[in-house]
Amino acid sequence: MPPQRTLHLHAGPHKTGSTYLQARLHRNGRALERLGLRYPTPWREHSHRHLARALRAGRLEALDQLLRRQGRWSGDLLLSAEHFVPLLERPEAIAQLRQAADAHGYRLHVISVVRPQEELLNSFYCHALGRLYGGPGFRAYVRAQLAGRRVRGAGRRRWIHMAPLALDFERRFAPLLAADGVRGSFLPFRPRQGDLFEQLMATLELPAGPWRPAPPDQANEQLGRRGLGVALLLNQRLDGLPLRRNRLIAEHGLNRLVERLRARARQRGWVQERFSGWEAGLLERVRQRYGAANGRFAARVWGQPWNACFASPGPAAPGPADAEASPGVPAPAGLVLDGEVEREAEQLFKGYRRRLLAASSQ
Repeated sequence: MPPQRTLHLHAGPHKTGSTYLQARLHRNGRALERLGLRYPTPWREHSHRHLARALRAGRLEALDQLLRRQGRWSGDLLLSAEHFVPLLERPEAIAQLRQAADAHGYRLHVISVVRPQEELLNSFYCHALGRLYGGPGFRAYVRAQLAGRRVRGAGRRRWIHMAPLALDFERRFAPLLAADGVRGSFLPFRPRQGDLFEQLMATLELPAGPWRPAPPDQANEQLGRRGLGVALLLNQRLDGLPLRRNRLIAEHGLNRLVERLRARARQRGWVQERFSGWEAGLLERVRQRYGAANGRFAARVWGQPWNACFASPGPAAPGPADAEASPGVPAPAGLVLDGEVEREAEQLFKGYRRRLLAASSQ
């Protein structure tokens, strides 16, 4: 019998370089196929988020249909989406994925990326603030995440729902580690020690390259201290509008305001001065909360201490996996809220409000 093929399932999570990986996999599709690995993207996108959402909704036939369409392909398959992650938290969902893979002659191999909690929290906060989902302070955001609740505040009813993150990796990945007949691989997110795409290629036992780089527009830039300061002030002004954020996004072009803010942050060079909300006491609280679990998880999946996996030896490696990645946790560098930032926020908000009023009068 020919050797059994492998279905590799890359499951994010969010803010761990997934967009970068997917763009680069898509760009190197032909070269990967020559090495026996196919990255099929039937939705003309770089990821398999539509498939993941179908599976999460209980439509298991979606995976069967995709694998059936690849019936003539004799090599391995790789699927990637951040949205696969919730499936890994349910033993029955993992069993269903394995059964679907078995039915088409594949072994199931699940790959996920692990990023330290302090970096994840800082990154998610910057993302939510910059997307204009709401404007809590960093300390309030972290405390709410540690308590497993939504952020509290006067304008909370007008914000996008910011669900607590799954920050306990030992608990989050326990069903995957306990699953029979499923291989699990965990890539430590450490851009200063090497490119994430190259880590993935090594995990898949493929050559180191040369590989085509990802398009530059696939980087998830942080807006920087000033850009996020503008975002905070914009959030405060948006809180004064009678409409919820989801309606502003769906009906009134809020995402266009977000893109104007991002473009301005690049033009002004704000993206070069990075934000970090961490203070010593708050950071220590997070590390004490997850330190023991992190140590057990690292010993089990990597065979070494957690700190050894995420040390930052020397300058950053070329071609970072995620432009938003930071080498560890930088010293506190909070938001800038000076006259320039206030003027930028006021100008952007006035332009948005004019368009909003014009649309509502039609």
